[in-house]
Amino acid sequence: MNYKVVILDIDGTIVPHGKTVSHATKNAIQLLKDKNLEVVIATGRAPYFSTTVIEETGVDSMIFFNGSYVYHEGKEIYQNAIDKSILKRIHQLSGDYQHPLTFLSGTSFKATDLSHPFVVEAYSHDPWKPELAQPRYWMDQDIYQLFLHCNLEEEIHYKAKIPELDFRRWSSGAKTCDVNLTKSNKAVGITKLLDRLGIAPDEAVAFGDGLNDIEMLSLVGMGVAMGAASDELKQAANMVTLSAEEDGVVYGLKQLGLI
Repeated sequence: MNYKVVILDIDGTIVPHGKTVSHATKNAIQLLKDKNLEVVIATGRAPYFSTTVIEETGVDSMIFFNGSYVYHEGKEIYQNAIDKSILKRIHQLSGDYQHPLTFLSGTSFKATDLSHPFVVEAYSHDPWKPELAQPRYWMDQDIYQLFLHCNLEEEIHYKAKIPELDFRRWSSGAKTCDVNLTKSNKAVGITKLLDRLGIAPDEAVAFGDGLNDIEMLSLVGMGVAMGAASDELKQAANMVTLSAEEDGVVYGLKQLGLI
């Protein structure tokens, strides 16, 4: 297949957890560009969590917030904020259960409780820390994603009462999950970008490691799961490569003859 674009997740894919992009991965991305292949980043992260990775890789077409915010060559081409009526419902429900929320806008992120142990744990390994959300923050800003800080078994209350939202754990055992619109995922954002590029999904390769990558790997012509990915993601993939710690993206690109 004559692939025209390579789509890369960040955490656990081009960035091993707790580390930075390796020289080998940076070189591989440059080789792709030298061969006139489009390189795209598709992440659950916000733009302001991705600045260093974008600078290190030189990639300027990106999907953020699991598909809700899309840039092509540094310019916004698509955004899908969560409706205020939905935000009001989750805000009220989280207050009833005393579960903190982090609200993520296009330019900032703020949490309803900075001292809660689940919030502290969520940001304990990151250089960024939230500020305290003022009562009207979610009303005054376009919110593209939330983090719900609660135990796994407590998600059921939200899923039952707010079907418009999708809840995905950061990892097994994590006390935090991504909250996105049910009809918004990486595949939606990627489709918007591929339409702009004039590239068909079957001409795309995508690498990912998380449950938020299932739709993406299922959409493209060659979906590649990282070696440390869950069995569920591997079943959705066409191919499994090595882990991020083993430069799995580089290995996979070589196996596909792209570098």
